[in-house]
Order: sequence, then C-alpha cells, then structure tokens
Amino acid sequence: MKEHNAIKSHKKLYKSGKTWMAATLLTVGLAGGAALTGTTNVHADEVTPAQATGTIQAGQQATDPELANSQSDAQKQQATIDSANAQLKDQQAQLSDAQGQQSQAQQELDQAKQAQQAATQNDPAVKQAQADVNQAQQQVDNQQQVVNDAQTVVNNDAQNVQSASDAVNQAKQDATNAINKAAEQKTSEAQNTINNLENQGKTQASQNLDNQINNVSGQVTNAQNDVNNTNSKIGDLQNQVKDLQDQEKNTQTDPNIATVPNGVIDTSKSLLENVARNNLWDPYVSQPGNGNIIPQDLPITADNDKGNLNTKNVDPTNAVMTEESYNAYFNPDFDPINTQTGMTDAQKQELAILMLNEINGIRKQRGLKPFVMTEQKYQQAQVRASQQSAQGLEHNVNDMVSAFGQDQYENLAYIPVNTPNANNMVNMLLTQANTTLSSMLNADASSDWGHRENFLEDTGTLSANAAFGFHLTDDGQYYVLTFDYDLSNPDSTPNMMDRIAQYQAMGPITGDAHTVDNSAKINDLNNQISNLQNTLASQQSHLSDLQTQLQNLQAQKANVQFDLSQLNADQQAEYSQAKETLNTVNDWKNDQLTHLDSNTNVKEAQGKLANAQATKTADEANLKQAKDGLAQLNQVLATKKSALQAAKDNANAQANQKVKDAQAKLDKINGQIADLNKTIEATKVLIKSATDQLNADNQKIKDIKNGQKPTTPNKGDDSQPTTPTTPTNPTKPSDGKDDNKGSDTPAQPTNPSKPTDGKDDNKGNNPVTPTNPAKPNDGKGTDTPVTPSKPTDGNKVDQPTTPVTPAQPDHGNASISGQAGHKPGNSQSTNSQATKPTIILPTDGSQSAATQGQYINVISKDSVASQAGIQAPATPETTSVTFGTQEGTLMTREQYKAQQANLPQTGNDKSDKTVAVAGLGILAATTFTTMFGVAKKRH
Repeated sequence: MKEHNAIKSHKKLYKSGKTWMAATLLTVGLAGGAALTGTTNVHADEVTPAQATGTIQAGQQATDPELANSQSDAQKQQATIDSANAQLKDQQAQLSDAQGQQSQAQQELDQAKQAQQAATQNDPAVKQAQADVNQAQQQVDNQQQVVNDAQTVVNNDAQNVQSASDAVNQAKQDATNAINKAAEQKTSEAQNTINNLENQGKTQASQNLDNQINNVSGQVTNAQNDVNNTNSKIGDLQNQVKDLQDQEKNTQTDPNIATVPNGVIDTSKSLLENVARNNLWDPYVSQPGNGNIIPQDLPITADNDKGNLNTKNVDPTNAVMTEESYNAYFNPDFDPINTQTGMTDAQKQELAILMLNEINGIRKQRGLKPFVMTEQKYQQAQVRASQQSAQGLEHNVNDMVSAFGQDQYENLAYIPVNTPNANNMVNMLLTQANTTLSSMLNADASSDWGHRENFLEDTGTLSANAAFGFHLTDDGQYYVLTFDYDLSNPDSTPNMMDRIAQYQAMGPITGDAHTVDNSAKINDLNNQISNLQNTLASQQSHLSDLQTQLQNLQAQKANVQFDLSQLNADQQAEYSQAKETLNTVNDWKNDQLTHLDSNTNVKEAQGKLANAQATKTADEANLKQAKDGLAQLNQVLATKKSALQAAKDNANAQANQKVKDAQAKLDKINGQIADLNKTIEATKVLIKSATDQLNADNQKIKDIKNGQKPTTPNKGDDSQPTTPTTPTNPTKPSDGKDDNKGSDTPAQPTNPSKPTDGKDDNKGNNPVTPTNPAKPNDGKGTDTPVTPSKPTDGNKVDQPTTPVTPAQPDHGNASISGQAGHKPGNSQSTNSQATKPTIILPTDGSQSAATQGQYINVISKDSVASQAGIQAPATPETTSVTFGTQEGTLMTREQYKAQQANLPQTGNDKSDKTVAVAGLGILAATTFTTMFGVAKKRH
C-alpha cells in the first residue's frame, strides 16, 4: 500500500510540443529544402535559419512587369546579402587583430603599475599618511565595538518584549480556560439531556430500519439462490455441449486443419485460441527465431537510448516469412475480418488480449506487475473509443469520467486500415496494430515519451486494471485506439487475460480422422441454454433491484439523523428546555471571551509589555547615536586614505604618467573593439533586413505565378527600405604606433578595481589581470559572420543551440497523438495557439512514394515565407511541433486521410507479407507517428 500511495502522489504532466524539438524540426526542414531547390546564393553558414529561406524564385521567365520588378528587386537583395557577408568577414578579421593588440596593451599596463607601486614604498610623506590612516582605522574599530554593544542591548530588549508579549497571550489563554470551565459546568447537564433524547430518537429509527433490512435481505438471499441455480443449470448444459463438440473435434476429419511451422492451426477458430492451445508464441526477446510469428512481447530500446532501436536485432524469423509454410497464417478465411463492417466485438476482445499480452511481456522483462483487463473495463474502453474527443485524439477528462467514472492514464492513436492488410486478425495484429503500438514505445520523442511511460508505469504491487478500446470511423479508414487504466481499487476478476490459460487447459488442436455428428444434440442443448439465459436475465434484474433497495436501507441506517418527531410530547418539551439553557450559557461565555482585556491578569501583563517596549525604544535611540558616530569616523578615515593616495601620487608622478599612457592606449583599443562589434551587429541587421525583403519578394513572385494579387506591404513609418543601406567598414584597430591620433581616441576610463584578497587595505596598486579574450580560430570556423538571433529573447546575439536530431519520421501505417501520454489530473490544461504553418517536405522524384508528400505541422507566432518545394517560418521561433495534425485542434479524418494517401500499400502475396511482417522489425527507423497525450497530474 505504501508503494501504491507513492505512485498516486507522483503524477506527471506531459506537455506536448517541446521547444527544442520544434527548433530541430525547423532546422531539418529548412536545410532539406535548401539542398533540394539548389537556387539560393545565401551561404547557409553565414545567415540564420530564417535567412536561409530567402532563395530567389527565378525558375520562371518573367513576362509580367510586376513579376519582373519583383524578381529584379529579389536579385538586388541577394546582392546586398552577398556584399554584406563579405564585409562581415573582413570586419571579424579586424576584430581578431584588435583583440591581439588588446592583450599586449594590458601587459604593458600591468608592468607600469608594478613600477608605480615600487616608487611609493620608502617615501616619508607616504609613511606619515599611512600612520594617520592606521590611527583613524583604530578609532573606527573602537566605535564599531560601541555599536556592537548597543546592538546587544537592543537585542536583549527585543527578547524582553517578546517575553512580555508571551505573558500577555498566556494571561488571555488562562482567562479563556477559566471562562470555558465555568460555562462547561453549567452546560454539561443540559447537553447530556439533549444527547440522551437524540440517542433515543435515533435508536428507534435504527430499529425500524433493521426490520426493513432483515426483510429485504431475505429476499436478496432467495433471489441470489435462484440466480445460482440457473447458472448451475446453464453450466451443466454448456459442459454437455462442450463434451459433444470435443467428440467431433477429436474424431472428425476437419478440412480446416492446416500445418504451420511448429504445429497446426484450425482456420475455423480464432487466432488467439490457435496460438494459446498449440503454443505458437514468438518471444522476441527471450527466444528469437523460434519459427513462430505471433509475438509475446515487442523489441524495445533501453531507457537511456530511447528512439535508437537496432534493427539488426529484429527476430530472425522475419527473414523466412516468405516460405509457403506460413501461408496458412495469412489465409483470408483464417479469423477473417469483414472489411466493410470491421472487427466483431469478439475479435476486438481478441486483439485487446493479444496487444496487452505484448505489453505485459515487456513489463515482465523490467520486473513490473502485469496489467489485468476485466470485462467491465474492456466495455468501458469501447465507450471511450467511440467518443468524439477520442476520435480527435483529445484527452478530454469529462469524457474519461463519463466512460470510466474517474480520470485515467490514457494513450490515444489511430490504426490505419489498409486493405488487404486488415483482412484477417494476423494481418491486423502484425502489420497494423503493432506498428502503432511499437511507435508509441520506440518513436515517442515528440511526445516527450509520455505514451511509453504510461505503458511502462511502475504500479508497485498493484496489477492495474487496463483495457484497449477500438472504434472504426464512419468512413471505415481508421480504428481509433485507446489505452486507459487507473490505480484506484483495481478489480482483477474476472480477468480477460486468463483466457490464454483457459485455452491452454483445453489441450492442443489435432487433426485426427474419424467422423461423429452431434449437431442435433448440440442444437437441442443450445436451445435449452438460451431459454435458461433468458430466465437468468430476469432473475438477475430482480436480484439487482433488491440489492439496490438493501444498499439504500443500509446507507440510511449507517447515517441515521435525529428528528424531533421521533420523540413524544413530554420528551419534546424537555428537549426544548435543555436547548434554551444551553443557548443562555453560550451567550454568557461568548460575551466574557469578547472582553478579555478587562481581566486583571491580562491588564497587568499588558502593562509590563508597554514598559519593555519603552525601554527598547530608548535603547534603539542610543544605538542610532553610536552608528552616527561610526559614520563620522568612517568619513575621517576616508579623508585620511585620500591623503595617503595623494602622497603616493606625488611620490611616483613619473610612474603615474606611464600608467596613464598605458591605460590610455588600452582604452583606445577597447574603444576600437567596441566600434567593431557595433559595426558587425549593424552588418548582421542589414543581412536580416535584406533577407526579410528577399522573402517578401519571393512570396510576391509566388503569388503572381499562382495568379494571386500580392499583398500590399505595410506603408507605415516602420517599413523597411527595399535596399537597406550598406554599413561602412570600421576603422582598422590601432597597432599601438599612432596613439591618440584623430578624434577616435576614447574617453579616459576609470582604473580597474583591485581583486578582492580578503584584506581591507586596498591601495589600488595591484591591477586586475584581465582574462585574455578568446582569439578567433585559424579561419576554419570564422566564415559564419551572422550569429542566429533568438526572437523570444529580444534578438540577443547568441550561438544557436545545436538541435537534437529527431526520431525518424514514420512512413508506415501508425498515427499517434502528438501530445504526451495523458496522466490523470485535477484539471485539464488548455492550449491556445496561433496559426500553424506547414512545412512541406520537397519532392524531386527520387524519393519513395511513401516519403513524398509527408508533412510536419510547426506552430509559429510569425508569418511564413516560401521557396520552391518548402514552406517555412520567417524566423526560427516555434512553440510546439506535432506530427500528422495540428496541436490544440481536433484533426479531421479528411486531413489524416490526406496524409496517409501516399503510404505504401501491400498486397496479400508472399512479398507483401514479407514487407508487412518485416516492418515490425525496422519500425524504429521508419516510424515517427503522430501522437497525442496529456499528463495526469502536476507535481
């Protein structure tokens, strides 16, 4: 139970759309677009990611004057960018040279200060001034002791005030206790009378309820016996049917028996029954390559290496899937699925058991308790899957509560139905459902691995009650997949997962040849069973009504309330008199408590408190006077120190001049470096301005080519010129030979502060040794003149964070919600997002049909500029990324169908089966599915 409580208190909220992921996807999209178009002249290593989108769209000969003007202006902007990049490279070279001169000038200044310090050590005037300073310092120290003593007195006064205040509080508490005790003596008799009369009334009411409960309880017992007897009869008849059926199974020649590796299957029975009875499981991890194909678990990456599944470790059985010995598994008549109406409820139960068995297999590897799945939880999951919010991949807490009665841990996804890959349960499991399931385990980076965490939640000693839900959409193209569980009061009976063991207990399926026909007997028994089941339904309904009635009576008895009508006339009069007495005494008590300050002991304590506060006020005045004296002595000390510094200055006037000259030289170089930095920043602004205009021209060109009228640009005062002014190159840094020539000599700065060494005798003669600035490298990395800006930080000049390579996009069948797996919480957070532009991955014909037309939605606050084959935001700022749908809105099935339109389709021949099953092995490299999840609770 301790572990259970710890789990419940540690809930997580997975926020979808991480900023780093957004930056990564944007960077990858833009770099890919630029490489495919091949028309830009802007160097990718010299501009920001936003500028890299500024490619001139000149692929069409300009025939329209307005188009020609736009193309001409775009070429001008490109020329401006190229020129500014060249200037920027030169400016950075000058900056590197100036930084070298800065280091040399600092060394000269340090040497001059050392000579200055040596000149002052033996001067008589300096010695006298130093003695005066020492005397003034002693006076300050003595006065500081006076201040400290006065502070001690004030501190003691504060303790006395606190003690007096405590005494006041204690006096009030003592007075309160005395009042309460006196009132209690007067009210106890009246309260006892009231309690006795109320207990008598409740006892009578409880006795009446006991009589009713006994009556209904007897009826419940009889009704339960009727239900048990009917169930027993049904069980006996069902056993007879089973015996007759077993005779036919064990002795009849069955054309449905087919041979597969390691055994046989009966194509007239379900996939689950065949695999369980004949042990046709394929444990991927513990026994890879055993010849079977129905998994008991799934390959999963380690927690410290998520998203990097090694496809070489896939089950070697996949390599022989094309052999004819496996054909029986893919027979459309083996556990077939109606492609028009979808899976039956029995098949949904079968698929839910198979998928949860895989999850439990993974949990077993990690030492986690397996999930159970009760029939009630399964039915609730089907209700959840049919809700509109689930079809939109939205974690709606109200809908969860409606379906399950409380908030849930939840994963949502789509299972695409690609005929003929969904024509029987083998294909549905291996090529459809497991693709989505494995994506949530191994390609969940976009959701911060929230779906994976829900599947692998440590439930301690509890076997949490979980269930998969399936709902075929109206257009028949997708199944909505839900996975929900909670950790409160799990009910493990009846556990649908026990069906695997129940099938195993039936023994293996065989193909023995004899003929027995028990169909007539079986039909007769089934009719009797049907009649008894109707009777049972009626009996169960009657039993349920009686149980509800009994529960209501028991609830009333458990919470019997007193009512005056339960007493006779004399008892009612006695009760009213006792109530009046009780109210009178309580009024007196409340009045006494309201006027506690009138109590003698309280007044005396308050007087002592006032005296202590007056003493403290007087002592605080003494403390202030001592502090004022200390301030005056500190002023005298400062004057003495100034005189000491003047004596030192007189003693080393020549050395001082050398220090000033060296300082002036260093300041001049520092000023030149500052000017160069400003010029570099101006050049970067120019490049960004020209790139923005180039993006605008490209958009205008695109609109004209598409027959749209281009948007009129803003004519306000803040509009950018078509061709930004090219900044002039800065003055080359000084080499130290032309000091103070011209008007570029910077103002004389203050001397640097001496480093702290723990002493108070800072004479200012120990210079601060500055850290030498890092000199740019040998040119291999200096050809990136523009540092990308971060729009959300006010365009600070920072190095961009290297984006993390995202998990490989999904070109398969899985589609998973882009938010993290949902964990139950007290409230549902809402996300308000702006318009979400789309990056379209370019297509040049060399890509496979599966990868052409894939898209990624990028949520951005800025407008977008386009180039051939790619749409991207004008600035690199993004707030969230989802795959396959827009976050914050319900993705329609029409949108999802558009995404899936180019997915590869597989047939029912051997090669298609190879692709379908082998896809499970390489799914970490090919799946980057849309996921949607919301965390349960904040912590």
